[in-house]
Amino acid sequence: MAGNNPIYYWDTCIFLAWIRNETTRKPGELEGIHDCLEQLKKRQISLMTSVLTYTEITSLKIPAGVETLFDEVMQRPNCAKIGVDMRVAKLARDLRNYYLAKPDEFQGKTLTAPDAIHLATAILYRASEFHTFDGNNNNKYQSLGLLPLSGNVGGHNLIIRKPPEDKQSSLFAQTGYGDEDEQEAPH
Repeated sequence: MAGNNPIYYWDTCIFLAWIRNETTRKPGELEGIHDCLEQLKKRQISLMTSVLTYTEITSLKIPAGVETLFDEVMQRPNCAKIGVDMRVAKLARDLRNYYLAKPDEFQGKTLTAPDAIHLATAILYRASEFHTFDGNNNNKYQSLGLLPLSGNVGGHNLIIRKPPEDKQSSLFAQTGYGDEDEQEAPH
C-alpha cells in the first residue's frame, strides 16, 4: 500500500452499511461508501481494517449471497487486513483507560473494546482518515461515539469522519459521464 494515495480505515459499520445497502442512511452516506469503493477499484485510495471486522460481520447480519462482495473487497491488494497484536491491544487498553480516567469530561463513558481496537489499529498503522457512522453515544453500553473524537483520540491525532462523497464523481454519475473508458465529458 505504498504511494501517496490516502489510506482510509473503515470501521465495521461502514462495511455493514454497504453490504446491507442501508437505504435509511442520510443523503450522501451510501454515496460516500460507493465513491470510496470506486476509488479503491481504480487504486486511487487504499483501505485498511482490523481482522476484527471479519468477526463483527457475521452471515446473520448480511443478506444471503452478499458475503462474496465483502470477500472480493477484502482480497484487493490495496485493502489491508491488520491483525490484533500486543501493540494494538495495549494501545486499545490505553485508549479505554484515557476516557475512563476523565469521568467528568466524558460522563464516565469509554470506548467499547472493538472500537478501541479499531482506533488503535488506525493510529498505529497511520491511517489518513478513520471512516465510521458511529456518532452517537450509546447509553446502553456506556460507550462514547467516535465521530466527536475526531482530531484527538486519547491524545492521538486522528481524523474521524463519514466516508466522503466525491461530488465530482457523483455529478458525472448523474449526468452519464465519468466512465473514462467509454465517454469523455463535454468541453
